[in-house]
Amino acid sequence: MKNCLSAFYPSSFVFMIKYVLHMRLVALILLQFTVQVVVFSQNTPDQKVVSGTVLVNNLNPLDPKSLLASLRNKWHIKTDSSSNVDKTIVFISSGATVMIAQLNYPADPIEIRAAAQLSWLWGNATQEALQHQSQVVISVIGDAGKTLETHKLFTAIAAEILESTASSGVYMNSQYLLIPKGFYSAAAHNMLDNQTIPIYCWVYFGMPGDGGGYTYGMEDFGLKELEIVHSEHSGADVHGTLYDAAISVLKYNNHPQDGDTIVTEEGSKIPVRATKGVFLEGREVLKLEY
Repeated sequence: MKNCLSAFYPSSFVFMIKYVLHMRLVALILLQFTVQVVVFSQNTPDQKVVSGTVLVNNLNPLDPKSLLASLRNKWHIKTDSSSNVDKTIVFISSGATVMIAQLNYPADPIEIRAAAQLSWLWGNATQEALQHQSQVVISVIGDAGKTLETHKLFTAIAAEILESTASSGVYMNSQYLLIPKGFYSAAAHNMLDNQTIPIYCWVYFGMPGDGGGYTYGMEDFGLKELEIVHSEHSGADVHGTLYDAAISVLKYNNHPQDGDTIVTEEGSKIPVRATKGVFLEGREVLKLEY
């Protein structure tokens, strides 16, 4: 995200963000290792870890029995082989391993503040997200070939924790994505009731202006990020086209190549070109010709 960050923040702040992301990655690697040790029987070379944090506004502990019951009854999630040790819940669900860890201290305020300044879904994120006192870190380890299902499982678990705690929102560090409680909960229920794809809970849509837009998070699904550069269309149309293309690619697990055409669910045909990213420097992206 070098170019898009540099466009809005001074170099010192960009360095700080990169440092925080590096330290967060180290923490997630340690967390993944811990989960794999606990559930070594589930370890395969083809795993995918989806991890994120629920921001909680108090220090009240989770009720493991109540949480697991709600996951089963409300969200239809299997909770096999569950255990609860030292504020950490681990269980197996349809072949995926889930770990829910409650930490009695807030997430890094520098990291949350930086994400809040990038969040257009949460207007008061800077004030509200920074009020949290503790965090619940959720990690779901699933089959790399079922990444969409792994994300859906994560989303349902995060929504239940949001609804059963005094929380403000969810932070997805890999995408630098901060989502408010009400929006996230509604998107999760829509996913459950209508089989929709809550892509705003997984992918950041950057809108830097001047006819440009980009996604940040498609790589978590093994897909290339999407960009639109110097379009003559309005910002709303650029955003809508990016959204439609991302939904189509994600829903049908398409892997468009240079010269291919993405067909949206509305029937629009969007030619794509593989190129170096303009907003996501150093990455190969798919440029939508729009």
